Amino acid sequence: MTLSLFTNITPSILIVDDDEVIRLFLRQFLEGEGYHVAEAADGEEGLKKIAEKEFDLVILDIAMPGLEGPTVCERINTLYSHPPPVLMVTALDNEQVVDRSFGAGAMDYICKPIHWAVLRNRIKYILEAHWARRELEEMTRNYELILDSAANGICGVDGDKLISYINPAALEMLEYSKEEVLGRSYKEIFKISRPGQDDFEFDCCPFFEKNECNCTKEPLHHDEMRLLKKSGVAFPVDCRVTPIFSNGKVCGGVMVFQDVTERQQAASLIRYMANHDSLTSLPNRNYFRKRLPQAISLAKRNKRILCLLFIDLDRFKPINDTYGHAVGDEVLIRVSERLTAMLRSSDSICRLGGDEFVILLESTHSAQGCEMVAEKAISLLNEPIEVNEHICNIGASVGISIFPDDCSDAETMLRNADIAMYRAKKKGRNTYELFSGDKK
Repeated sequence: MTLSLFTNITPSILIVDDDEVIRLFLRQFLEGEGYHVAEAADGEEGLKKIAEKEFDLVILDIAMPGLEGPTVCERINTLYSHPPPVLMVTALDNEQVVDRSFGAGAMDYICKPIHWAVLRNRIKYILEAHWARRELEEMTRNYELILDSAANGICGVDGDKLISYINPAALEMLEYSKEEVLGRSYKEIFKISRPGQDDFEFDCCPFFEKNECNCTKEPLHHDEMRLLKKSGVAFPVDCRVTPIFSNGKVCGGVMVFQDVTERQQAASLIRYMANHDSLTSLPNRNYFRKRLPQAISLAKRNKRILCLLFIDLDRFKPINDTYGHAVGDEVLIRVSERLTAMLRSSDSICRLGGDEFVILLESTHSAQGCEMVAEKAISLLNEPIEVNEHICNIGASVGISIFPDDCSDAETMLRNADIAMYRAKKKGRNTYELFSGDKK
């Protein structure tokens, strides 16, 4: 007989009985049912055979000389992590015998004289239950192997809010050992804070509290949170928490979380690259087009002026043509360093592209202050720049636009500063010019 529902292997049954006639009858019956059968005449021989071979069922007589059936049953269940099920056979049908049988770890018992139809169904039930348990254990082991190899942190919480499972990835992220975590409250281990907060008291499993959850079965999403390691260092995580229900009530939960440090760093780098010049690391045109309207709005609100200096380098093209772009790039880097060093922290500089720069003055209170900055910039850029033993002499033409004197919006302010810069070049370069609508 094969239990095709669970396995294609024909089950093996061991008969342990000191009565040779009973063993003979049992063998004939069991082989007729399609089982593989082995025999043992006493408890010692039975234990020896079990040590030599794996059996799917042991039919064990209670009353035997030497080791009695209950003692053999106890040893079977003590010696093996996955012992075969035991069916006790007895000629005594009383409460004490029943208690001894089940107390020894037997799965069931049957009385002599044996009712063969009853035995047939008892064996079928025991074997099906045994194979189902083994299949479930194998599935559990396979699932745990999968969970243990997962890159995301995975944690199981039981109905008492205690951690019942945690995988290696989670332990590595949290810097705990399994022994430190299992059996502890999830709130002791998962110290989480919301974005922008530092209290680390956020409850990631609110479904355990009746007043905080409508018992939805949908996973809870906690993104961009921060989680504390054992060392007290916080790291960013995305977390998914799914409640587990039994009979309509929460009986546990599963947490899956991911360290998103690299993702956040990558996103930050992308944002930085989108808003900064790759050569000089200065804010770029994209950043400036967003920053200038904000600065104008702030100036309107505070009722103060805002000055924009449009700087175009003089004599830069000959440097590129004569010494090459590598030298020209180094000159642009030195220019950015000189201009940055002369500014206050409240002011800013951007490279629009090529040899064009803009300076946004938010700290000056008059046009005279702005002109002083322009003069200083021109003076600094008139100083020779040495690159790879090449002496590079440049200068700068600067156009100035002032809000609200000659403009009311960002586009007009940039255009006016550009117009003023070209007027400075027409005047002979290496000077500055304030925008005036009267000039051409």
